[in-house]
Amino acid sequence: MLYLVEFHASMERGNKIDAEKGPGPVFAKVVERFHPEAFYGNPSRRQIFMVVDLDTPAKMAELMYVLTWFAGTEPTLTPVMRPEIYAEAIENAKRIVSPPVG
Repeated sequence: MLYLVEFHASMERGNKIDAEKGPGPVFAKVVERFHPEAFYGNPSRRQIFMVVDLDTPAKMAELMYVLTWFAGTEPTLTPVMRPEIYAEAIENAKRIVSPPVG
């Protein structure tokens, strides 16, 4: 399943990361391990967004631990899906109940 993952560093942890090697080495390992489809940073704060396929609960937990330990805060993982999947979901739901009219 695809997830939009948002994480940001606490002020203390961000300062420590920046004083050392910066976030690059850990980000490289995250990209190598999880192969995000998209990876963006917010230029106004220490915040990252990525879209990643986490096909097992173990992979989801692994990424959560990596990001929590690295950033000092818990990430937010929001399930997302491609728009074309909605048509399939709507048709399947209509087999169970019709949508309200009006």
